[in-house]
Amino acid sequence: MARRPSAGSISLVTSTEPRQNGLSSATSKRPPPLPLDTSGRPSVRSASTFQKLDTSPNVSDLDPDDLFAKHNVAEVRMIQQRLRADADAKQEELRLMVGERYRDLLEASTSILGLAKSSKHVLEALEEMRETVNAITPVRAPKRAATGEDKHLQALQSLSAHVKLLLDAPEHLWRLMEKRSYLNAAWLFLLARVVHRALSQEDDDQSWHSYGIDVMEQMPLVQRQWDTITPFRSQISHRATLSLREANNTPGEVCATLLTLHLLESRPLPETLSIYLAQRTKTLSALFTRNASTSANGSATDTKPNGRVSNRPRKVVLRETKQKAEALLDAISRTVSTARTVFADYGSTSPSLMKQALQFFQTPSDNPESLPPELQLTTQILLTTLPSSNHLSLLPQSIRTYKPYIDSATVLAPALQPQLRDKLEGWFKKMIKDARETLADWFASLETIGEVWDVRVSLLTWLCGTQGLESPERQELESIIDVASQNQATSVWKSALELLEVSFRDAVTSATRVLEQEAADHIFDTQPVEHLFLAASIPLLQTAAQGSAAAAQFSKYKSALRQQLTGRTPLLESTLATLERHASDVQKDVAVMTKSSEPSSEQVVHMLSAYRTDAEALCERICDVLEGTNEKDSSRNSVFIARICQELTSSSDFFARVGCSPTTTDVLRDRVHSLYVTLTEVWQERTVARIVEVNFSEQPLGHNIRHSPDDSTAPSRPSHALAQALLSLSFEMQQLGVCLEGDRRRLQVASALRRFVVAYLARLERNAPESIDIQTLWDLAFLHKLTQLWGKDTSDTSDRLAASITARRDAWTGAKVPPQPDLAASALGYLSRTQILFAGLLPFETRRNPGKAEPMVNAEKPSNLLVYGTPAVDTKFEPALELVKPPPRFGLLLVGGAAVR
Repeated sequence: MARRPSAGSISLVTSTEPRQNGLSSATSKRPPPLPLDTSGRPSVRSASTFQKLDTSPNVSDLDPDDLFAKHNVAEVRMIQQRLRADADAKQEELRLMVGERYRDLLEASTSILGLAKSSKHVLEALEEMRETVNAITPVRAPKRAATGEDKHLQALQSLSAHVKLLLDAPEHLWRLMEKRSYLNAAWLFLLARVVHRALSQEDDDQSWHSYGIDVMEQMPLVQRQWDTITPFRSQISHRATLSLREANNTPGEVCATLLTLHLLESRPLPETLSIYLAQRTKTLSALFTRNASTSANGSATDTKPNGRVSNRPRKVVLRETKQKAEALLDAISRTVSTARTVFADYGSTSPSLMKQALQFFQTPSDNPESLPPELQLTTQILLTTLPSSNHLSLLPQSIRTYKPYIDSATVLAPALQPQLRDKLEGWFKKMIKDARETLADWFASLETIGEVWDVRVSLLTWLCGTQGLESPERQELESIIDVASQNQATSVWKSALELLEVSFRDAVTSATRVLEQEAADHIFDTQPVEHLFLAASIPLLQTAAQGSAAAAQFSKYKSALRQQLTGRTPLLESTLATLERHASDVQKDVAVMTKSSEPSSEQVVHMLSAYRTDAEALCERICDVLEGTNEKDSSRNSVFIARICQELTSSSDFFARVGCSPTTTDVLRDRVHSLYVTLTEVWQERTVARIVEVNFSEQPLGHNIRHSPDDSTAPSRPSHALAQALLSLSFEMQQLGVCLEGDRRRLQVASALRRFVVAYLARLERNAPESIDIQTLWDLAFLHKLTQLWGKDTSDTSDRLAASITARRDAWTGAKVPPQPDLAASALGYLSRTQILFAGLLPFETRRNPGKAEPMVNAEKPSNLLVYGTPAVDTKFEPALELVKPPPRFGLLLVGGAAVR
């Protein structure tokens, strides 16, 4: 590998005399300015360039889209003119620079011609000297004592070693700085200074005049080479200071860097700790602002108005958050750990790294096991690592054993340890405060509790493997991780619960509006019976290769059947599914916290308790939504809200699914059930009042056709008005919602039937308190039989009907009244014929519990559809309802043998 030519070697052919006419020698070249050298004063051209950069925008950073978005046309033209002016100025500056370089080239060419002529004369002189030497006959001189000659030779060899060290020092310094061996570079610089002093006769240990050598006069190269080496002092210090900002520096590298600053800048060793903490603060400041700077340019993230990342993969966001948070916390912990390793002294058992290094510098040992390689440095070790180390061994012993002066008293002073503790504690608290805010900003990009918990577990796992932290510091780092995780998780579930509430409110509002304005288009919701008998689409047979599709179709078919059996019409299902789906998503997200390795930790318990409180508050607001919707005076909307309440108290597990406690779940279900009862009672009251008003308004009760006891046309069916009223009530009960659960249906039908009987008796007493006829007794007997089927649920109503029948039979004096058993049997027979029509008012369990109904007369084999027995076939046909008699011409309309058939 070719070596970089040193500036000193280039200046060997230069002249120390100034040029005539005020111009310097063409061959005199200064070494190019170093990239990080800030000690020299910048040139005029550089200053003007910096001013332009400060006053004009950077052309490479201009974005035409942003330019036209932020400025109008006039401003864009002004910017264009300014850029053109800058371009013209650059061209003019380039022309001037080219002109100067051209003059320099002309001068250099003249000097080169002079050098060529001088070289030619030298070659001629050397050739002449060779001829002269060859012409001389050597004369054997007598042997002399070699003592003086050997000492002179040794002096010349030592001088050559001194000069070689100075000549090679710049290249070695560059190489050491590139390898980031700043302590070696500083040591070599100080060694070069000692060598220069020895050559300049500033040191009394070596006297070159005794050998007839005046180094400074005969070798001007020495001073010029030292002038070349001198700027490296500031370069090494600057680069060493900047290297303290790197996050992955080992304690050995940091200690070597701090010793470099102490050697080159004479800074006290305790002060180097402040420098180290200041540089690490700048490193952390860059980490703190990384997220803001990345978001500001619009290239790395694209955020929504709420601040969440929208169009980047979640895995990328999660990975970046982990990396940024871990890098930040690692920089804090590594800084504290490194500072404590370098300066903290715990006695002979565990001395500080700085103390061990100083001891090695003073008394080097052969096996420094605990000392990093960066600190295992002496002058002899340094010289052996340089090229041509054998030649450098000719240096005197005083140089080869050189040790730079290091003030170790401050390191060994007892006052250093309290200062170290106070500085680290203050710096650590400040960084923790800033890190807490930064972590909160970075965690804000996480959209689910699963993501938050994943980052938290990753950071805590990293923290467990971190060394060099004391227990309070470790607790502080764990605390800021937990606080950031808890705050973001709380924000996530609050947003999810708020979204659930808004979605449910919108779903209820939309459903009620549709039922009011577009009821004809939602027949399944206005007539739930139609939905019950809707045939679900049967899944098609799939091949083995399409097993997943077949499973999906079967699951959809199963869900549709379950939806029909539970009576969930489309609008009801969509409204409840909004609650249940969001509740499941939130609960699954929250359950991630309990699946971690520390489910019983105090923070997890606290967060679960906080979530449960928010979930219970949400459920309270859900109940408020239902109660607020109930305030609208609409029968159809009331029925819809009642069906929602009914599902929430029975088939839906929303309250438990969202995370409410069992006690709170029972309280909320009681509240919803109370609302359901209130809505049902209001609906029943309105419905019964309307049915009674519609069916019994034209012909008042008690004014039916009277039948004498001896009349052969005694009634065997209820009056037309009562039959129509019961059919209407049965139809309305079906519209309330299909309920296949016996207990719930029993409560609904029994309550409606009680209200109807009470309203019927009240209207009967009000319109015809004393009118008595067999039809009225038969109607009362039929209602009595109907209420008896419900057992104890309508026992009070049955007793009231029985009392009314008894009172009316007793009041019909002097007339032959049909016995009560005959009326009851007739009513029961009629019930068997009309059980399909009045199915909405009849219980389903009568055949399973025969004790609740009287046995049918001449009943055939029981049927699953005819719960109350099969009507007798040997009796005369009687229509179930009073129908209009066919006109005389109706038979003429029959075609062919239709009459016969």
